[in-house]
Amino acid sequence: MKETPLAYRAVRGGIWVALSAYWTLAVGFAANILLTRLLSPEAFGTFALAMFFAQLLRLQTKLGLGYAFGQYKETTGASVGTYVALEGIAALSGVILMGLAFPGLRLLGYEEPMLRAALALSVAACLEGIASIAGTLLEKRLRFELTSLYQSLIFPISYIPAFWLAMHGGGVWSLVAQTTAYSFLGLGLWWVLWRQGSTLWQDPWRFRFDLASHFLRFGAATGLWQMGGMLFSQLDNFLIGTFAGVTALGYYDRAYRMAQWPGLLFNAVLARPAFYTYARLQDDRPRLEKTVTMVTWAIGMVAIPLAIAVFIAAPEIVVLLYGERWRPSALFLQILIAFFVVRPHLENAGVLLSAMGRPARAATLLWSQVGVLGVAGIPLTMRWGVLGTCAAVGLALLMGILLAHRYIRQEVTVNPGSVLGVPLLAGTLTLAGYAVASRFIPLEDLPLLAGLLVKISWAFLTFYSLTVALRPQEIGERARYVWRLMRKA
Repeated sequence: MKETPLAYRAVRGGIWVALSAYWTLAVGFAANILLTRLLSPEAFGTFALAMFFAQLLRLQTKLGLGYAFGQYKETTGASVGTYVALEGIAALSGVILMGLAFPGLRLLGYEEPMLRAALALSVAACLEGIASIAGTLLEKRLRFELTSLYQSLIFPISYIPAFWLAMHGGGVWSLVAQTTAYSFLGLGLWWVLWRQGSTLWQDPWRFRFDLASHFLRFGAATGLWQMGGMLFSQLDNFLIGTFAGVTALGYYDRAYRMAQWPGLLFNAVLARPAFYTYARLQDDRPRLEKTVTMVTWAIGMVAIPLAIAVFIAAPEIVVLLYGERWRPSALFLQILIAFFVVRPHLENAGVLLSAMGRPARAATLLWSQVGVLGVAGIPLTMRWGVLGTCAAVGLALLMGILLAHRYIRQEVTVNPGSVLGVPLLAGTLTLAGYAVASRFIPLEDLPLLAGLLVKISWAFLTFYSLTVALRPQEIGERARYVWRLMRKA
């Protein structure tokens, strides 16, 4: 049977991932609104700090074995057996490390309720890691529809214990329960894999030390990239929770979660298909460059107007979703979303470099940001609290985007600046137009819901109108290309 073209399989997988991601985002969005209204800022701050320590001591994500196995071209009993054994050991090690660190963290002055939550989250991370092994085996065969469908089914169920605990005074344990339930239910991916009856079960699994060495060498650099990503996304929680307190961290955490929306669209919809597609095209430079161009353009066309909408409507968004007591989060949201518009492009750069066998550069890209955040974040947070942390995040992202531009140009003849020129210009004009209009139209006097709808409509309608007006032929050709792929997929 003739194999389905890679572009169609990648887009088909991307569609399934997109559907699952949108469903997950919608469910999580609604569920977190309810939980935020039920729980206090202190509960969210305690959970965020506990999650930092649980992820910091999680060994599995530091080894990057899933990426090493995904980049390895052959799928045999030896490669599968070696990968599964290494990944399983790494998953179990995280719980042991957290248990060993518990007494030391208590001596440093961290409160025991937070530390108990961190230990529980490390157990949840172990379960998630074991489930992710089956997910990786499916996704390497581009069976994204299976993992996406299963995860879409279990995600809403995982919130049942969280709601029950939140309504009965469970506090931070409401959030811990959701994470744990989702990780436990994720183990069902092994049943999905077994039901496939694939060739994975025909070739006996066996462990090979030479393959283990290869996976660990490749994965070490990729793991450094993943660890850098974890630290960059959660080091600010450590800084605020340690120097400003868990209540301040709770306000910041809600703002940070909303500021991540543009990045979530990339990670949830494009990251997994993009990695495996880039990996398969690493020896076909023309097709790889075309794919990178299209992904970069697509990110800009979604992330920029979304960031503008969140920036201008931040007060309305926070109060309508979470309630008046969460209004302090609005300022943090406006600052963070202005910085995070570049976050999806940094994620794409890291995925591309890893898929092309350059995990060391991907790691350097992230660790440079972690270094800036750590060096600048401590004095800025101690001096100005949460606002100082926000400033440190902005400095780190600036370093990252400059370095990413340099690395990408060394690997492929794609200039992100030229691809994003029109979306950036349209975004600038959209913001400028809003600034002028707001001087003559008292938008702040509108009811909350009306003001939110007007601001969001302005952001999206103006942005897309300007992009079409500036480059009608280019926008039309790319839109038709994407539509053809989607129809074929």
